[in-house]
Amino acid sequence: MYLTVLMQKISTVEADAVVVGWYEDVRPLKGGAGTLDWLLCGELSRLVREKRVRGSLGEVALLTTAGKIPASKIFLVGLGSRKNATPEHIQQASEVAAASLANAGVAKAAIDLLPMNDLDDEDQQAMIRGLRSGTHYGATEFLLVAPDRAAAERMTRLARA
Repeated sequence: MYLTVLMQKISTVEADAVVVGWYEDVRPLKGGAGTLDWLLCGELSRLVREKRVRGSLGEVALLTTAGKIPASKIFLVGLGSRKNATPEHIQQASEVAAASLANAGVAKAAIDLLPMNDLDDEDQQAMIRGLRSGTHYGATEFLLVAPDRAAAERMTRLARA
């Protein structure tokens, strides 16, 4: 597994796929999921409204980007309930995301699982552990998207630990 931290918008990263997470009890969609929903003219929100996706912990939906961003695939990963979120839930969702990417043959994926401002060090370490654990299904290069320099430096430090 290869981890790189980028200060870039999820919508501009050159990768095979993007991974965004969302909580079943948070509306509107936030972070990378909110950005992609806007770019796709509300397509992700429509799937939520129609209850085709729920956001349950570990749920994964594979969508196309319709050429709106450089990546061709979107992996929408359920994070469960925001009010009951724990580092273990983040680790589980990250592991499922990594395994799903490997099973789909994705070699390079941009990750914006949660808004980095919502994650403390323990949550970020759980995300990295989950990505590492899920890669036993196959080698994947992960590009962790950070919103600013401080978040990028923190993620880089944690990724090296």
